[in-house]
Amino acid sequence: MRGCERRVIMLKGTDSEIFDEAYFLLRRNLKYGYGNDEIVSEAQRIVSLNTTKRRHRNLSKREMLAFAIGIATGALLGIFFMIFF
Repeated sequence: MRGCERRVIMLKGTDSEIFDEAYFLLRRNLKYGYGNDEIVSEAQRIVSLNTTKRRHRNLSKREMLAFAIGIATGALLGIFFMIFF
């Protein structure tokens, strides 16, 4: 393209499981007064808001007990139906 000037911010190593690099095109009518640090921190904020990291949560004892009771109940009902039906 001729006569086209764009300011681009490129972030490498975003610590995301999805994005390796992120590119931001700055507005043409960007008002002066924003420093480079502010622009980069805004780009990093946007990347962090739009990435999903899978977080494994540990099950509590109550949830584990409910799961075990459900499995035991299902097994007992299965045995009951096998014997009587």
